[in-house]
Amino acid sequence: MAFYQKYRSKTFSELIGQEHIVVTLLEAIKSGRLVHAYLLTGPRGIGKTTTARLLAKAINCQKIAQDLAAGRKSSGEPCNQCESCVDINENRAIDIMEIDAASHTGVDDVRELIDQARLLPAKARKKVYIIDEVHMLSKSAFNALLKTLEEPPDHVVFIMATTEVHKIPATILSRAQRFDFKKASKQDLIKNLKNVAKDEAIEIDDGALDLIAASAAGGHRDALSLLEKVSSVKGKVTLDKAREILGVAEEKEVFEFAGAIFNSSPEEGLKIAHRLADAGYDMAEFNRSVIELLRRALIIKISGSGGLLIDETKEHITELKKIAAGCEPERIIHLMDLFLEAGALLKDVAYPVLPIEIAVAKSIEGREQKVEGRTGEVKRGNGQDDVISTGSSPKIGEVRWGTNSTRAEKSHEISRLPSVARDDKEENSSTHQLVDSSTSPVPVLEMTKDIWTSIIAETKKVNNSLAALLRDAKPSSMTNDVLTLEVKFKFHKDRISDPKNCQILEKIVSDITGRKCRIICRAVEKNAVIETQAIKNDQLEKTVEEVFEV
Repeated sequence: MAFYQKYRSKTFSELIGQEHIVVTLLEAIKSGRLVHAYLLTGPRGIGKTTTARLLAKAINCQKIAQDLAAGRKSSGEPCNQCESCVDINENRAIDIMEIDAASHTGVDDVRELIDQARLLPAKARKKVYIIDEVHMLSKSAFNALLKTLEEPPDHVVFIMATTEVHKIPATILSRAQRFDFKKASKQDLIKNLKNVAKDEAIEIDDGALDLIAASAAGGHRDALSLLEKVSSVKGKVTLDKAREILGVAEEKEVFEFAGAIFNSSPEEGLKIAHRLADAGYDMAEFNRSVIELLRRALIIKISGSGGLLIDETKEHITELKKIAAGCEPERIIHLMDLFLEAGALLKDVAYPVLPIEIAVAKSIEGREQKVEGRTGEVKRGNGQDDVISTGSSPKIGEVRWGTNSTRAEKSHEISRLPSVARDDKEENSSTHQLVDSSTSPVPVLEMTKDIWTSIIAETKKVNNSLAALLRDAKPSSMTNDVLTLEVKFKFHKDRISDPKNCQILEKIVSDITGRKCRIICRAVEKNAVIETQAIKNDQLEKTVEEVFEV
């Protein structure tokens, strides 16, 4: 039997880290003031289903019922000795039904449940329906359930559990008593792990327990599963052994990686990431470690308390101070956003190190960007030639002209800007001049931001890895039969240029734009500036500019 099943709490007092819920439920049980519907919400693996079973036991505990009937004081805890408690503990109580809403989402499933609920319990005092992941029910299923919640039979109690309470209709929320579970603290997890390790005769050092608790991210179920995993090793479970089994990057590697991205050393950061990936480390866990390090660095940076708000050793606090030295909070927040985005992407890609590579690449952009003086505005001096400032690039499909420019000036300005080479053969050719929109032919297609977003979205349905690459690719030009993309690294160019990937992308572009084209991908040279213009129906409507600064 798995540890998390074997060591599931048998009484409310054994629930760790949920005292605010335990106190409220015990008082309701002792006073006999139970309601017909409960909603338990919170992250996964923190005790929602366990609490639902404890509540079902307490509702039907024969000793509690006898104490209340005789006017005796009750603790509210199920006795675990009466026939009803034993039946529930051994999963043979026919009046306690657990339903997985993820596999019973339809209205017919709920109607069948409601029909059964009308019948009196066969053995217990009350029928209890535990509906797990209730947010998975369809809209019509919720509507069917609502009628029963409005007028519930006296002999029925519904206990619903969910990790996504925002998906529950307000009509359901208003008819259930809600309890919000919180993540367990690291100290609570370690305490529980020590007790289980003692019972199982597992010899494990404090460092390994600390690593398991940190990796569990506040979830008791995950913590027990990880403990069971490392317990398979012969001899004492040390920190190094636990790291090896769990595939967790060493703290030294995480600190070195963070130091590389803070110091804008992308090559060093990529080397560390690839070294860990080749060694078999879990990239998702590595990414979480980086985010946690950035969070702690941010707290130290803004709190001025020398690390009093975080649970860290003095040595690590010193290292965090060194890493964050000379870095503004905005920069740290920007990096956290990048790696949070990478964490979400890791769930979809087949090449785990790819999201880390993208985050490292974007971290350089964030370092070079300045708050003031954004790119994309044509600035006009007194009789001077018009210039384009350096900085961040405007979004695809966005045009930013000087506020005093006339239409004629805008058309003249287009004739001054260089166009993008149409294919690899033209890459080194002389600059082509665009003429005034009043006399020039209308281009075949405008590659707007919406079109490019649609292309990425459709690609994700077919190939997640390719879609991840396209998020950092920039469409620079599109002619009758060629779409040219710009990327920052040769690795990304090679992956997109792979014949299979090109075939997929060319079909998607054709489906969305209605035009067949071939894909050309190029790695942009340092400080290259790409501008793409679009003119339509004798009127300037959009200019597509992309500026690459690597």
